[in-house]
Amino acid sequence: MAARGNRTVICSVVFIDIIGYSKKSVADQMRIKETFNALLSEALADVPENDRIILDTGDGAAISFLGDPEDGLFLGLALRDTLAAGKGASNNEALSLRIGINLGPVRLVKDINGQPNIIGDGINVAQRIMSFADADQVLASRSYYEVVSALSPDYAHLFKFEGARTDKHVREHEVYALGKAPAPERAPRKNPGVAAKHAGAALRKIDAAASTARAQLMRRPPLVTGLTVALILVAAVALRLTRSAEEIAPPAPVVRKPATEVTPRTSPAVPPPV
Repeated sequence: MAARGNRTVICSVVFIDIIGYSKKSVADQMRIKETFNALLSEALADVPENDRIILDTGDGAAISFLGDPEDGLFLGLALRDTLAAGKGASNNEALSLRIGINLGPVRLVKDINGQPNIIGDGINVAQRIMSFADADQVLASRSYYEVVSALSPDYAHLFKFEGARTDKHVREHEVYALGKAPAPERAPRKNPGVAAKHAGAALRKIDAAASTARAQLMRRPPLVTGLTVALILVAAVALRLTRSAEEIAPPAPVVRKPATEVTPRTSPAVPPPV
């Protein structure tokens, strides 16, 4: 985690909200939060600690996965199945959640206590996607759906397109709902350390590609301007050379035509008077 500090990476973020949490009494909030924390810990048991960052948002949590993109999917599936089975009950009251998943850029920073924290568009969009979800519903952004569906056809069949939603900032998001199909099989993690190493290498490649793309975009306007200036200079030099050639060239000699002899016209003979 220390090696990734103060960096921008592309990762999947799961934003979870406990519905009605702020309306509960303090005692009920404590019981609900304990139940929620236990469910979250169980769902994340197979994810290495170095591959995730968990932020407590008060009425929920935001989990950033730095390793496999499908980690966010299987967290959503685990919470979906737990809620459907009614296991997330606290004080005879079922736990109700809204869940949003997004794939985007986040900045890894340190908070005021020196603990790992995440900021950026990746987590902001995850929160927006979560706000569109109904009770006990899991929604995913288009960016996350396209990536995770490319990993396996089984993952693609889990989602259903729900259309476009507009947030309070008038930004449009296409969302996909996680259906009720059973969770597909997933290969167990044989060596989390190796998996984390490969994930880090993949993230570095993504960062390098993004940096190259940004550099090319920054270079395009100067390149176009340079080509335009060069063409103008070439045209000006060509025009000047043409004018110089016209000034240096000697005037063409004037060819005079020889004068033609004019034969005097003779008057016709007048006959003498009779």
